[in-house]
Amino acid sequence: MPAMALSRVAARAVESGPDGEDLALGAWQRLEALPDPRSRQGRIYPLACLIAIAVCAFTAAGNDRFTAVGQWIRRAGQADLARLRAPWDPLAGRYRAPDEKTIRVVLDRLDPRALARALLGPRPNSRRRSGGPPAASVRRYRARRAAQQAKSLARGRLRAVAVDGKTSRGARRADGTRVHLLGVAEHGGRLLDHLEVGVKHNETSYFTELLGPLDLDGAVVTSDALHTVRANLDWLVTQKNAQYIAVVKQNQPLLHAQVSALPWRQVPAGSTTRETGHGRAEIRTRS
Repeated sequence: MPAMALSRVAARAVESGPDGEDLALGAWQRLEALPDPRSRQGRIYPLACLIAIAVCAFTAAGNDRFTAVGQWIRRAGQADLARLRAPWDPLAGRYRAPDEKTIRVVLDRLDPRALARALLGPRPNSRRRSGGPPAASVRRYRARRAAQQAKSLARGRLRAVAVDGKTSRGARRADGTRVHLLGVAEHGGRLLDHLEVGVKHNETSYFTELLGPLDLDGAVVTSDALHTVRANLDWLVTQKNAQYIAVVKQNQPLLHAQVSALPWRQVPAGSTTRETGHGRAEIRTRS
């Protein structure tokens, strides 16, 4: 939801309290009833708390940009955070304050209409529209929620780990060369292990050394096309009793030609997803 649009909507949901930061009566209950688009893992701040902080920062302080909201949060006192129901940190002995990125991510994932209804409440003498399909924004929100629930369900049923290499941006060796790491992480973000390798094209040589100590019985290992190496994939199946999803590109010309020759047009598509990221639009079709 754009910052300016939220400012206009939220201004009607804020009363003039002692510091101009009191939410209208019933707004808390409606915010707490909103479906949380975040994963349950790693939640620190309640959804209602984050929205309330954004509302007060956008309206009471007159901000219409997220950077200004971040500045407002840094200036907020402990009494303000307590009124906005921020979580208490027993180790630090103070109420925790979210950063600007946390507010931005949550507002970007929320359904704008659902948020507006929660802030403004029901319209007086309004009647619900009967019949007809839901609005496009509602359909998109429901589709995102269904996809997130499907991913969570899949994670609970099947363990999957990803192998990938990254060059560390801020680290260099004594000779000036950059540090390249090969890591393995569970799908969902938890890093399991990593090794330092010389350069990117050395990753395949460290594949078995990285995964050797891990229990991969029944797990699915995913990687990019660089690791589509027969010896390593055979080792996964025979030695680690694991499964794999391999990407086939031109670095395996014979295999790529065999896969390309399959009758893909005759295979019905099971699902199609469209996403944007890394500066490009991606369409993935699963058969």
